[in-house]
Amino acid sequence: MRSDAAPTGMVVRICGAAGDGNIAAGQVLNRAVTRMGFRVMNFDSYPAEIRGFGKSVAHTRFEVERVWTPGDGCDCLVALDDAHSISETARLRDGAIVIYDDRPPDWHEEDRSVAGFVVPGMHGYGVPLRDLSTLATKGTKARNLVAMGALAGLVRLPADPFREAIRGQFGSKSEEIREGNVRAFDLGWRHATERLKKRDRFDFGLAAPVVERVGKAEILSGNEAAARGCLDAGLLMYAGYPITPATKILEVLAKKLPKAGGVVVQTEDEISAIAHAVGAGWAGTRAATATSGPGLSLMVEMLNLAVMAEVPVVVIDSQRGGPSTGLPTRTEQSDFRLAAHGASGDSPRPVLAPADVAECHALTFKAFEVADAFQTPVLVLLDFFLSNRIEDVSGLAEAAARFGTYAEKRATAGEGGYRRYALTDDGVSPRAVPGTEGLFHPATGLEHDERGFPSYDGPNHVRMSDKRHRKMAALAARWPEPEAVGAEGPLDLGVVSWGSTIGAATEAMRALAARGLAVAGVFPRLIWPVQERPLRALSERSRVLAVVEMNHGGQYADEVERVVGRRVLRVARIGADPIGAAEIAEALVGARKEPGDSTAETAETAETAERNGTGGGQEHGT
Repeated sequence: MRSDAAPTGMVVRICGAAGDGNIAAGQVLNRAVTRMGFRVMNFDSYPAEIRGFGKSVAHTRFEVERVWTPGDGCDCLVALDDAHSISETARLRDGAIVIYDDRPPDWHEEDRSVAGFVVPGMHGYGVPLRDLSTLATKGTKARNLVAMGALAGLVRLPADPFREAIRGQFGSKSEEIREGNVRAFDLGWRHATERLKKRDRFDFGLAAPVVERVGKAEILSGNEAAARGCLDAGLLMYAGYPITPATKILEVLAKKLPKAGGVVVQTEDEISAIAHAVGAGWAGTRAATATSGPGLSLMVEMLNLAVMAEVPVVVIDSQRGGPSTGLPTRTEQSDFRLAAHGASGDSPRPVLAPADVAECHALTFKAFEVADAFQTPVLVLLDFFLSNRIEDVSGLAEAAARFGTYAEKRATAGEGGYRRYALTDDGVSPRAVPGTEGLFHPATGLEHDERGFPSYDGPNHVRMSDKRHRKMAALAARWPEPEAVGAEGPLDLGVVSWGSTIGAATEAMRALAARGLAVAGVFPRLIWPVQERPLRALSERSRVLAVVEMNHGGQYADEVERVVGRRVLRVARIGADPIGAAEIAEALVGARKEPGDSTAETAETAETAERNGTGGGQEHGT
């Protein structure tokens, strides 16, 4: 956002200690601006401990147009705890706002007060957060909502959507608590409008420009959308073991699935969870589990069984920083190899990767169709960022249709005995669930013949292995190919990305296109098996081909290089936070200056990136 432009949105970070209510304040902000018709993305960060006292931040970006990323930098910092908030000032852009408590309970040294870090070009506003909270509720817990009132009044966002959001946020509480929180908001609003002398440029005119979208969207997290995708697909059995960041899926389904006639089992570990799901899938029930990287590692042998016995089951993997237990509350895209290839022997299974919250619903829903149609486990790769971020979504029922439709191939009784694993052109055999009269068959993790009986014959093993791989080829042929987005004709830059990083890659491409570069991208949602034609087509017209992802060395880039037969620029980064659009843009604009060496960046290009505001970043390449 340029400092001389009228504001179309802003990035707000509410910072405090865990337990200060920053996350609740962020949820109120999200609901309120969505009610106004803004597009929103929220991504919170908090300690791994269940009840810790470390730094906690609610991050919300809202805009008039679609939001692709949480945004680089910060336009408004709400400081509920000075000590934790001081480090946040480094993110503030020129012209940013800082709202802080000007009457803290203890006197601060200058270097311990966030007000001391408000440098020229920023605008600090002191508000008596604790005093106003005490006036409204006889306690200091509502100072987060005093701060929301001050923010709304300061930047001229309408108050009524905030009041409605507060009442919704605290709907399960008593009327006294709900209305006390509304009073706290109102006192903050009144203080901002009557007592603060406005110096910043953020004025949304009570949000009149976007009211036409009011009521057309709801806000969901990626985990909530995935859980709804399970329900809409007809899930009947879910087994899970709590693990960050996938636990919310278990929590949502525990409340809602029994009401839909299904069963939820909280198991003793991840091995038991996948065993429950595979058993239910074998019996003909739509079944699923969700986990993260450490849990998926434990599930591999049961996934192998499902591949060999051709059992449909859905596994949602919300990736986090690894390896081992790693960083439970930080994001990464480092489970691709495990999801696609983690197995003994050749164990082909599809892997889907949604790009946003709406696609968490669509691709989870679609995963059940694919699992049934191709009689295989299907993995859906989320990550901490995608699982926990909140977006405004609408039209969920229609979104899945763009990924095609897939029907199950059912068996009927006939003469000559039932061949459960009959060899077919597409590798998919007619399926009968156990107990179907006349269609008895064994199922085993051993290699087997067409009827399902164990076989140790080498040629038979080749035929059955070919059969299982033909299913993946058939899916790749039927799944809609990703279309190239961006410029046509010869390209300065071709960009490939997957999962939650697609948003940042898209925003980076738009910034580079605005600077006159010819850039286009291909963003697959079926990431295994690889649909090769779109990648080759993009490579053939790209001077530099880049693969953007959040892992250490470029796991998906390995597959792209195999397909296109050339080296690619690997914009692959880990580090706990989602990769930003400015960081991607800097890596891309640096690479295109060096013919024949897609990993080099000169001092000249770095200076150009800085002058054009593409930010700072690190490019990791081969």
